Amino acid sequence: MSTIERSIAVLEQVGDHANPILVKETRQSLKSRQFVVTFMLLLAASWFIFTMGIMLGGDAIEFGAIGNEFFWFFYVILAFAVLVLVPFGAYRSLLAEKDQATYDLLSITTLSPRQIVWGKLSSALVQVLIFYSAIAPFIAFTSLLQGFDFLMVAFMLIVTLLMAMLSSIIAIASSAMTKQRQYQGLTSLFVLGALVIQTLVLLSIVGRFVNSFSLVDAEAWWTLAFGVVIAGSYFLLFQKVATAHLTFESDDRISGIRMVFSGQFFLLWIGIFVMTWLAPLTFSINDELVLPAIVVSYVHWGLVGLFAVTEDPYLSRRIRRDLPKGRLRRLLFAPFLQGGNRGFVYVLFHLAILTGISFMLVPMLGSGTWSLDVPIAMTCYLVIILGMACALARWCLLLSSDIRAGHVRVLTLIIVAIASMLPFVPMLWTPAYRFTFNLTMILNPIATLIHLANDGHQATAVIPVLCIGAVVAILVNLRAMRAGLNVILRSDVKPRSLVVIDDVTIWEEEREAQTAELEGRE
Repeated sequence: MSTIERSIAVLEQVGDHANPILVKETRQSLKSRQFVVTFMLLLAASWFIFTMGIMLGGDAIEFGAIGNEFFWFFYVILAFAVLVLVPFGAYRSLLAEKDQATYDLLSITTLSPRQIVWGKLSSALVQVLIFYSAIAPFIAFTSLLQGFDFLMVAFMLIVTLLMAMLSSIIAIASSAMTKQRQYQGLTSLFVLGALVIQTLVLLSIVGRFVNSFSLVDAEAWWTLAFGVVIAGSYFLLFQKVATAHLTFESDDRISGIRMVFSGQFFLLWIGIFVMTWLAPLTFSINDELVLPAIVVSYVHWGLVGLFAVTEDPYLSRRIRRDLPKGRLRRLLFAPFLQGGNRGFVYVLFHLAILTGISFMLVPMLGSGTWSLDVPIAMTCYLVIILGMACALARWCLLLSSDIRAGHVRVLTLIIVAIASMLPFVPMLWTPAYRFTFNLTMILNPIATLIHLANDGHQATAVIPVLCIGAVVAILVNLRAMRAGLNVILRSDVKPRSLVVIDDVTIWEEEREAQTAELEGRE
């Protein structure tokens, strides 16, 4: 048996055990006109750069250090293919499943939504590797020229591969979230524009980082490792989001996403503590490291909380049936389950931890930085805004079932925007109005935080008012939060089990329903 025949046999065995979505998508992609045209254009552009570079290089080909310049031209073409075309193809692939009504056939198979998402992503990875193989001969040519840096090239190719996978999973998640067909054209333009902008930004960042990167620089390695871990967390997040939007509404779609959000939060601060205490010669606790991390954490929980506290509190029988057995395990798992009331508990728990971290690190920064009033104010603002959103979601659901979570989120943002503009209303009839901070400015979070960060004289009056507002927001939602936790603790839905009756296997719930129906007839 020849080598080619053995290779084909091995590939057939791999295909038999591979993800069915991967096999289907790979066959369709390799036969599609879009892939063939893109592949040929990539080869043509690389060949054009190769021939023109040889013709215009002259003596520099033999005596000059132009290997790096050659590689950059080839790299730009490769980056455009794997960072724009491949993710956009993955985005359109899932949309095509919905448009052509083939996703309904996939949903009734034994494939889970997670397998469908990984099949789409694996197909994108195969296309990326094919593009890499197409550009490999030209990069091999540049390695023969002077000025070629092997470590720099390997670093850029690996980073680009990881970014291509992250961009693909984000595109797949965006496609899964697109429900309305009339918005598909607009979202497609938005996704394509975002991919192009992302590619341009990545090219500039990678170029600057590579020029300043040193193998003996420990700080650069720590920064690179931390960035890879954060990117990996967002990869997992968007994979959970895509899977959740392809899962039936009666199933648990929220707990995995909330766990990833919590993991990102703890990962950020664990990474900071590791970098500051395990590498004391490289890093130190300073305001350039801690203060941005605090701000990012508060923004993170503001965005996450707005989605978490406005969710529908209903839990299906399937979710309640799969709850843990012990009350303690249920209590620990309850904040991660769907529901705005449980979502408020979830956010309050993490805000308390973030406030404690701020109280521990801010005094260590020394003079000239924030006082503790700033993290206290940020915590109070988030509790007030998210508590208002949680109450609005609950009250609106009582008014009408047509009001969705998205409506409540928009309404909350509108209320916050109007409240932030109210202190500046006197400017409308008093042109000479001079901005001076007073107690009415407490309605504007940004102005208040800036005033507190600059050690303003109104701090002693602002903090008590904000703390009272936060306590009121918690009290307004206290009963709902307790009810949301009690639903989990007192749920007594029996687990499903199979029984055999007259050689027929049915669910025990169906048997009980049939028995009750027969007894009712009698």
